[in-house]
Order: sequence, then C-alpha cells, then structure tokens
Amino acid sequence: MASNLPKEISLELELAVAVRAAGNEGKARVHARRAAGWAIKAWRERHGYSNKGISAFAYLQGVSTDLSVPRSVREAAANLVLRITSNHELPIETDVLDDARLIVTYCIDMD
Repeated sequence: MASNLPKEISLELELAVAVRAAGNEGKARVHARRAAGWAIKAWRERHGYSNKGISAFAYLQGVSTDLSVPRSVREAAANLVLRITSNHELPIETDVLDDARLIVTYCIDMD
C-alpha cells in the first residue's frame, strides 16, 4: 500500500479490516467504499477537479465507467457499487477490501 496514504483513507481501510474480523461484512464494505471513494476524490483534486458534495459512492460510479483508468481499477470500482442480493450477498465473487486497496493504490501512486 502507498506509504503516503492520507490518514482518513488509512483509517477507513483499518476499520474495514476490523469490522470484517468481527463478522460484519456489510460494514466492511461501507468502509472499503468510503476509503476508495475518498482516494478518487483526492486524486481528482490533485488534478484540478473539485466536486464538493459528491459522495464516495458517486466517485466510484464515475470511475467504474471511466475509460481513462485501467480496466482493473474500473472493475474494482464496479464491484464496490454492486447492489447486494435479497440474501444480503454480492452477486459476484470478489473481495471488497482488495478492490478498495487496488483503487487506493492507483489513486495515491498515480502522479
């Protein structure tokens, strides 16, 4: 993971790991999404874009269809915005923490 990771993003990833260990995968997904979304926001701000009031979820939605970012990053973002099934499960096999870490690393390291 990037050594220059902003504190709030690092904290969200740590919380995701902790709540997963406690058996709360839904809450882990919330923290993973937040970390990834904030990383996207920070990356966009460093490149002169300012979208105040945009949610982490909206940032993820935008990246999931942005052809200027690598396919793996788009897919990770798409995984994080997938709706869960009526059984409260993701409809695909993915690790939301790995998806978030991929996005965070890309956004923090790409400059």
